[in-house]
Amino acid sequence: MRFFMIVAGVLCAATLALLAPTADAANKVDIFIYTDTVQWIGQAQAKEQAEILADHLDGADGIGELLLHGPAKDVEAWTKKHTVEKGHHLIVMFGDVPPEIYDAGKDAKKETVAEEYLDAGNSFSNSADYFFWGQGGRNEEGGIKNMMDIPDMVQWDDDTPMEVTKEGKELTPTLDDYATDRPFHVDKLKNDWELEIAFASDSGTQKADRCDPCIVRNTKTDARLIQVYQTNNGGEPMGDVIAEIILNYYLEAVGALDVDPQDKLPALWGDLKRRR
Repeated sequence: MRFFMIVAGVLCAATLALLAPTADAANKVDIFIYTDTVQWIGQAQAKEQAEILADHLDGADGIGELLLHGPAKDVEAWTKKHTVEKGHHLIVMFGDVPPEIYDAGKDAKKETVAEEYLDAGNSFSNSADYFFWGQGGRNEEGGIKNMMDIPDMVQWDDDTPMEVTKEGKELTPTLDDYATDRPFHVDKLKNDWELEIAFASDSGTQKADRCDPCIVRNTKTDARLIQVYQTNNGGEPMGDVIAEIILNYYLEAVGALDVDPQDKLPALWGDLKRRR
């Protein structure tokens, strides 16, 4: 009799979970796709890749507000609004960080909007040039050094061969071996930054000195930098690969996907049988 009472209790709890849609609801990731200014890619091509990316993301589980071709005049307000602790929101860039949120020279003595956003636990993605370099060399090497608080971080080395890793083959099927011009220097990571995952690297594994595409994560703040094809006029399928990284890895990694209460039933039933 006690066994059947337990069964009834488990089924009742599962039913209540199904009727409570917010109980397991995750925080959606809002995305600002910035194309107003670019670097090693024509603006028309950047917009084309941005639209490919948006087509993949639109309506996907875990994606909240999606702002395509978000204009520079709106980026500061959007970034401030999304500077929430471990919000995991994402700004996608094509070679240029908007000066409205980050100008290392002008704002050297104060915390910039972009720094506050990243330090809170949000993310940037960049393609087509050095991360945070800035159009016309606005920030130069100081951009990424300041954003990551790593004084010797650089992203040099033209034509660095990248081999797709095992994880890259599984999660980013569009990605092929190629050569990047501005790889992430994994061997220089410090101050709570670590390589979270390499989709392609100089070794073809997660034990690497250089990577691109890849994600580096701050273990203290949960902030992430995602770089995808930092190449000079390469013509790579940036939109497809950025989308694969977001949909096949990032959303789950940051807990943005809703949990279906039905997924819990097999575990509950198995636990129940063991206790019988």
